Amino acid sequence: MTITAYGTGAYRAAKPNEFVSTRAQFDDLQRQLDTKQRSTSYGDLGIDRRVSLDLNAKVSQLDSWLSGIELTNVNLKLSSQSVENFAKLVNETRTDTRSNSYVPSASGRSAPQLLAEEKFKQALDLLNTDVNGRYLFSGKTSDTEPTAGFDEIMNGDGAGKAGLKQLIDERKQADLGSGLGRLTTGISGTTSVTVADENHVYGFKLAGATSSSSALAVTYNAGTPANLAVDVTAQPQPGDKVTLKLTLPDGTQEEVTLTARAAGTDGSAADSFQIGATPADTATALKASIDAALGREAKTTLPAASAQVAAEDFFAGSPSNPPKRVPGPNFATATAPPSNAGTAATTVTWYRGDDGSDPARNTATVQIDQGQVVGTGARANEQAFRVGLAQFAIMATETFPASDANAQAGYEAMASRVGDKLGFGDSVQKPAEIITELGSAQTALASAKERHQSTKNYLISTLSGVENVTTEEVATQILSLQTQLQASYQVTSMLSKLSLTNYL
Repeated sequence: MTITAYGTGAYRAAKPNEFVSTRAQFDDLQRQLDTKQRSTSYGDLGIDRRVSLDLNAKVSQLDSWLSGIELTNVNLKLSSQSVENFAKLVNETRTDTRSNSYVPSASGRSAPQLLAEEKFKQALDLLNTDVNGRYLFSGKTSDTEPTAGFDEIMNGDGAGKAGLKQLIDERKQADLGSGLGRLTTGISGTTSVTVADENHVYGFKLAGATSSSSALAVTYNAGTPANLAVDVTAQPQPGDKVTLKLTLPDGTQEEVTLTARAAGTDGSAADSFQIGATPADTATALKASIDAALGREAKTTLPAASAQVAAEDFFAGSPSNPPKRVPGPNFATATAPPSNAGTAATTVTWYRGDDGSDPARNTATVQIDQGQVVGTGARANEQAFRVGLAQFAIMATETFPASDANAQAGYEAMASRVGDKLGFGDSVQKPAEIITELGSAQTALASAKERHQSTKNYLISTLSGVENVTTEEVATQILSLQTQLQASYQVTSMLSKLSLTNYL
């Protein structure tokens, strides 16, 4: 502040606004002392305003990424936990399907089956996990619950749409046919036993035949359809064997071995045949044994395979690809392959979320850096989930009454297939793969968060040097300004009292 020279009229010539500006400067210093902020606007920072604007923009961008990471991390943790729990349910069910686990019961369902039903319900709940109204396993349609309820999936919606139980029953009828798995047997001439399959996808398919004796000459034709003949050229010896190889609808194979036994000896017709008085009698006995063996397989391994195919078709269904069903009725004589034509109106679609062709992880993404985008999405109809749900459902659906002589064999056939499927062999997607992918996303988010937090701390420190002031610096300025202002007030007061008499 400048004090005008002494002289007549000096007081009137003083600039009162200088006191005002000095007081304003003092008030601003007090504000700085309270807020630790150098200025209330970028303009007052002078040439440092460009640095401040740039650093604040960078901090704001980092805050945006950190906020996205924080929100996404919650979803990822819940998604990962759900998949881990699903994998645990799968492993428990696979353990439950160990061999010799069948125990007859009044309900026709053993303890592993009852447990599988509960696990099925738990799995559906896991896949319907939501966070603040966002369903984690619904792909891009995060506001849509991804799966139907247990009862609707199993029994239909009660309004005309069939559930899984009905689809399995229809497929069983189509594969069983008249009782021999859509195979026909006969005798050509007097000594040649013939077996032929039909030219469609249902039932058994002949995959070959062998014989341990030249007396039972086997001819196999792998054409479409396949057929074979067993010619009794001479009387076989007890212990001679004929083996038929069958391919089932689910791609598994079974062998039916029939052993010749001496006349008058006891044995199961489904395992052996009696040597007759003539080759023609032996051929007749062999045909009856083949019919019995095929009939037994049609009641044990074939239903297990039928259930697998029907469940696979059902859980492959989605909004844009309705489940496939056997054309019918009459299902037992169906020849056209399963189709989804018109099934959207007649069959429950268990999955209701997004079913696009893009990878499931890409259905929900978060940008965590300038050039880094991480996929965190998931779909309930990913292959690993479909396989697991199908096996839970099969276990829960099938019944094996204690009064049925084939119950244990049927249960073992079902259980072995369920156990194999839950092993996720070959190129089938495994729950562990989904867990790994989600874990990788979590790692990327954690790494980016640490990196951004470190950068933000450095920028804030630098920004503090531009925008902030220290208490010591402001206090020194205030003391200096107080001294100047006090001196100015004193001098001005003296000048205001100056008169010509006092001056003389």
